[in-house]
Amino acid sequence: MSQFIYQQKQAWFSLKQKPSFVASVLITMGTTLGALLCILTLAYILIFKPLPYPEQSKLYTIEHNLIDAESRIDGRAFTYPNLMHLYQNQTVFSDAALLYYDARVLTSKNNQPTLSTTFVTPKWFELLNAKMVIGRSFEVTELMNTFNPVAVLSYDTWQKEFNLDPNILNKKVEFIGISYRIVGVIEKSFIEPQLLAKGLKTQVYLPWDYNSISEQNRKEWGNDDGNLTFIGKLGVNKTVKQINQSLTSLINDNWQKQVSGRKFFKDWSIGIKVHDFKSVILGDSENTIYLLLAGVIGLVLIACSNIANLFISRTAEQQRELAIHASVGATQKKLFYTILSQTGLLMLLSVICALVLANLGFYILQNFLSEQLPRVDELAINVFTLCSAIGCVVLFALFFAYLSSKMINYHALNLALQSSGKGTGIQVSKQTRKTLVITQVAIVTALVFVNIILFKDSIKTINQPSGFNIENMSHLVLGVSPAKKGEQDSRAAALLELRKLLLSQPEIEAVSQSTSPLMRFGTWALMQNVTDKRYTPGGKYIDHEYFKMIEQPLIEGDFFNQGDVQNNNPVMIVNDIFAKQLAPNGSALGMMFNGDMQVIGVVKGVQLPGQSNIRARAYYVTSYAKNMMMLKFKPGQDLSRTQVVALIKEASSQLTLFGYSSLNKSKEKMLFTEYTTAITSASLAILTIFLAAIGLYGILSYSTQMRQFEIGTRLAIGAQRNDLIKMIIKDNAPAILWGFITSFIILLFIFVGLSDVLITYINAQLLSILAITLFLIGFISLFACYWPLRTIINRPAIYALKGSD
Repeated sequence: MSQFIYQQKQAWFSLKQKPSFVASVLITMGTTLGALLCILTLAYILIFKPLPYPEQSKLYTIEHNLIDAESRIDGRAFTYPNLMHLYQNQTVFSDAALLYYDARVLTSKNNQPTLSTTFVTPKWFELLNAKMVIGRSFEVTELMNTFNPVAVLSYDTWQKEFNLDPNILNKKVEFIGISYRIVGVIEKSFIEPQLLAKGLKTQVYLPWDYNSISEQNRKEWGNDDGNLTFIGKLGVNKTVKQINQSLTSLINDNWQKQVSGRKFFKDWSIGIKVHDFKSVILGDSENTIYLLLAGVIGLVLIACSNIANLFISRTAEQQRELAIHASVGATQKKLFYTILSQTGLLMLLSVICALVLANLGFYILQNFLSEQLPRVDELAINVFTLCSAIGCVVLFALFFAYLSSKMINYHALNLALQSSGKGTGIQVSKQTRKTLVITQVAIVTALVFVNIILFKDSIKTINQPSGFNIENMSHLVLGVSPAKKGEQDSRAAALLELRKLLLSQPEIEAVSQSTSPLMRFGTWALMQNVTDKRYTPGGKYIDHEYFKMIEQPLIEGDFFNQGDVQNNNPVMIVNDIFAKQLAPNGSALGMMFNGDMQVIGVVKGVQLPGQSNIRARAYYVTSYAKNMMMLKFKPGQDLSRTQVVALIKEASSQLTLFGYSSLNKSKEKMLFTEYTTAITSASLAILTIFLAAIGLYGILSYSTQMRQFEIGTRLAIGAQRNDLIKMIIKDNAPAILWGFITSFIILLFIFVGLSDVLITYINAQLLSILAITLFLIGFISLFACYWPLRTIINRPAIYALKGSD
């Protein structure tokens, strides 16, 4: 132990003499290892770590497929009556719960925040072991059809909205006229499974009875709703295939009876698929993780190559010190341990820096990528992270020590001690230098090529024309209670009054009582009167101002007029994609659907942000009772949320502000993944090129310095500068070429192994991207060949022959 401590002290004393060397190693390895530990921890949590729920392997959710007559899946969400039939009659799951994801305006608070709400049956808390920090969860008094208005808060909501009020159980929350008594708060450590969408966090849990499904839709067997969710714990010993068959039979047989009189659903069916929790939560993120791992491992390899150059130079500098050790009896093994004590200390310090940077990475992922990657809330330095860190210390310390020790010719050390050190010191073999060059070029070429592809594809998606204009526009969503019979007229009157008040504001240019063009289209069932052919385009409710406001072009026919909206006329407008499906060789104008619904216009199709193609759409006349509006402001003008709330209160007490957002900001949010990919890929490409430039310069500079006497001799006998430049380039060209060839092999394996993911990227443009990549790496390589040589050939030959600076 005393010998070990002595070696560490000596290593520390030696390293203190070279602060620039230490700083270079710590910055390079600390940064790259920090990224590696961050991504490794993320990969461990997503792929290997069990979910934080009891008997998580038995927890399943169900996919409900509505299959049309051509055996195509028309929708993947439950209809309300099918979900209820499943819940009440299934025997596959020992315990089950229903969920409906929604959002509500908290009218009992002065600022009326919009909170994400989930309506659940009591078993939900038990299945996920959702413990309370205070109070209780739902119980038998909150079972289905009990209509007991109680609420459970998330810890975050208790903290942000109620300042951790210890008397919270004596409080109530009010949503759209219903007051719910708070009975519990979920503990802070609970992690909600992200079943509907990544990053979704419920703020308030309410009993299932109060979900916002209308009475009409509770009886509608054909209208699906993506917010309806079923979860259950498997209670039978059956295969997934057997379970799918059993549940499909249960649901489909009953559904066929219920829709037997409806022509639209002739030859349609229901298919059920069960999915374990982990696959649902992970989704398609696994491929993203593998790509991130590949990128960060590539950076680590480049960093290792650069650090190897530093250690090679460091070992060369230490030749006299090592020679003294050898002269007093140090064996080759002891010399290895001497070097290992230095590499180990540096790697330990690097990993400490890496852990700090990894923790920063966790924060960035949790705050900026929670909607793109699942389970990021679980990211923290854990046993796996620490074990990985220790593994990195051991692996890289041994690697750099081995590499440095391989340079040592033990029997030549005494000669080095006796000489002046010129020309007889430690040298790196030509094969080692060639291997380092090949490694650098291969890794950097592959990484830069892939990152340029990702960057170019992201920029293309961000800049693709949408076909509509949303400049100076905002979308307004109003909170309203479900309209009962006879209340539609009063709500319509309140909304018309609000519309009038908004138009009277000097900042506003136009108002459209329509759904935002950025919001998803609902699925509508249409049957053509003449042919009985069935269609399910995306549908949206709009008024007569919508197309003019967003400048969506009319191809033929007419837009809606004010009379269509006032009289709720059965007319619709289709986009050119849907019109082509309806009438491939003619016009869709005048076609009739569902009895009395007539096509009166065709508009140019629009492409929503982040979508790769334009889909079939249909637009229907809105009702004045619809609770969504678009506001177009005059250039440079706007209304604050406070101003909008004041106008809503002035218009009617039955309206509240549910949501108010700029359409441009909404578009940016929809393109967040593309922006993130573009920034990340560009940053990685730049960092990769920077590290490669440093690495290649270090290797080729060392090679040139080793040939300094030879170059000086050539200069002395009359060699021209250009000839010497060509000689150095020619000598290094094979290694660079082999690096390119190796990178092609790496890329080939990547594209073959991930062909299903990367197929969209394979096109003729890859050749231009490849050319750009080869040019960049070739330029860096040529620069690394020329610049170290420049200092030798631009001075008299005598300096090179003397080995003088």
